[in-house]
Amino acid sequence: MRNIKKIIAFVLTLTLVFAFAGCGSKDTSSDKKIIGIIQFGSHASLNNCYDGIIKGLAENGINEEDYNIELLNSNFDPSVSQTQANNLVNKNAAVIIAVATPSAVAAANAAADKDVPVVYCAITDSTVMENYDNVTGSSDIPNFEKQLEVVTGFMNKTNLKIGVLYSTEESSSPVQVENLKKAAEKYDGMEILDSAVADINTIDTKTNELIARGVDCFVNLLDNTVVGKLETNILPITNEKKIPVFGSEIEQVRVGCAASASIDYIDVGASAGKSAAEILGGKSASEIPVAFITEPTNYYNSKVCEELGLSIPTSVTAEDVAK
Repeated sequence: MRNIKKIIAFVLTLTLVFAFAGCGSKDTSSDKKIIGIIQFGSHASLNNCYDGIIKGLAENGINEEDYNIELLNSNFDPSVSQTQANNLVNKNAAVIIAVATPSAVAAANAAADKDVPVVYCAITDSTVMENYDNVTGSSDIPNFEKQLEVVTGFMNKTNLKIGVLYSTEESSSPVQVENLKKAAEKYDGMEILDSAVADINTIDTKTNELIARGVDCFVNLLDNTVVGKLETNILPITNEKKIPVFGSEIEQVRVGCAASASIDYIDVGASAGKSAAEILGGKSASEIPVAFITEPTNYYNSKVCEELGLSIPTSVTAEDVAK
């Protein structure tokens, strides 16, 4: 019995020793500054933004190992973005990088009057961020004149009825619709039929409504809510009706759109990553000008075009992304 008691006492002593040793050790990971990245949702172009951000940070002297990089996904819910932004501000993040407009607005609101800089990424209408201090970023601006050159080339006519879906949750989307309508004014007989989507659950209904109104094709905007449902909801409906959808960037063409005048979202993300690196290096956000990514490259999907009966126009120089 005495031996058992001695063994128990010895084990308890060792446990206490290790416990106190643990208390005295330093958790170095907790001392690392936080780079918070809020991504509004998951689809290929936003994922490319994230890859570009990491690339931009690395190319401008930021070693990932020196920071805690927290990637947060809002799943296309602005209220989730706001909660995530508040949490990052409460953690005193060194910088918050927000991908897409709803996440950027949430981050800017959370960081208002706080010493946490915000870098936005892939905001089409950068004016929505002009009233915030300590904010900079990269803006993706679609060139609808070149987009309609692609559309009319592949459709082989100009008097088109073009359907456009856009989300009421994204402030830049109505601006894009208006810019698309302005670009369409140069074409006789072209009509833009737009339909607002209140949430992702109404996308199927709105798509079918535009088809019932006689659209010849669809043009996708840089609208994350709509793009997030492109592959699963929109394309199955339009493909069945043999109605082409023209994307706003290369990843949409890869997953089933016919063609696009596309912005490269790796570049958009890399520009935001560069700005974040400059902030981490000591610059204030107000010293860093907003970057505007505007020049598109044309892409098409030959398999999709063949299935939809579209000929590849000689008037449009484009790269085939079909595998």
